Amino acid sequence: MSYKLPDLFIEQIKGVHGDEASEWLNNFEGLIADCEEMYGLHIQQPFNLSYNFVAPATTSDGSEVVLKVVVDQKEFEAELHALQLLSGESTVKVLAFEKERGIMVLERIRPGQTLAEIEEDDKATLIAANVMKKLMVPAPVDSNLPTVLDRENSLKRIYQHYNSYHPVSKATIEEALFITEKLNISIDEPYLLHGDLHHYNILANGDFWTIIDPKGLIGDREYEVVQYLLNKLPEHGVEEITEKRIDIFVDVLNLNKERVLLRAYSHAVLATCWTIEDGHVKESFLNTIQVFKHLVRKYI
Repeated sequence: MSYKLPDLFIEQIKGVHGDEASEWLNNFEGLIADCEEMYGLHIQQPFNLSYNFVAPATTSDGSEVVLKVVVDQKEFEAELHALQLLSGESTVKVLAFEKERGIMVLERIRPGQTLAEIEEDDKATLIAANVMKKLMVPAPVDSNLPTVLDRENSLKRIYQHYNSYHPVSKATIEEALFITEKLNISIDEPYLLHGDLHHYNILANGDFWTIIDPKGLIGDREYEVVQYLLNKLPEHGVEEITEKRIDIFVDVLNLNKERVLLRAYSHAVLATCWTIEDGHVKESFLNTIQVFKHLVRKYI
């Protein structure tokens, strides 16, 4: 089957992966044809694409699956490893994979609505908190998964080139780095985290909720809630909604509220700088920095 990949998808992966993306795009048609032959798949039109190719497919016996092809080898290995370590009723199942070319065949989750479709924010947050409670496990003793130290090093690099990250100030980046360093050296017990657990990575699966697309990250439990806090925020009343979310997570997961606030603020700075690097900085990202800065000043 021939695919016309969206221009935005092509632009995004070239922006992130450079020459590696160009080579991947040149080989894409052959790769998809190989997947259809190797796994007996009839691959359909892809889902909305961001940084990897993901499409529904049917097998020769009519079963529904999902084909995922990851551009970056390191990212693929981290996701696969995380899926294997987190395996259980709350994690999408890996049916087949090929490491060399970043191929995964995954179960198709039905009905598949994301948590974002639940309009009542408190209800959605409580569901997310209970999913996280089932999911988080102590970090493996020996692992090549990324850690919160990698996030710290990313902030260090950004601080060294702070002039490139306007409108985020040097003082803000410096503060975020200082906070991150202090938090990282004070982790009592590291955990295996999803690393990108927000509304759109939690899907309805029958009577359960199942996670997809883990980044795989080793860090403190408070870091796991940060991506959720930064996503699907309303136009008005952001600080109030954010506080309510934090209180639910702290209560259900027995987290340290101070660490949650500090993690959220420092990561909001890092995430905003990442968007600046990608050339897609949004006002909403800048706003989250101010929201968490105010909450930190309010409670700490």
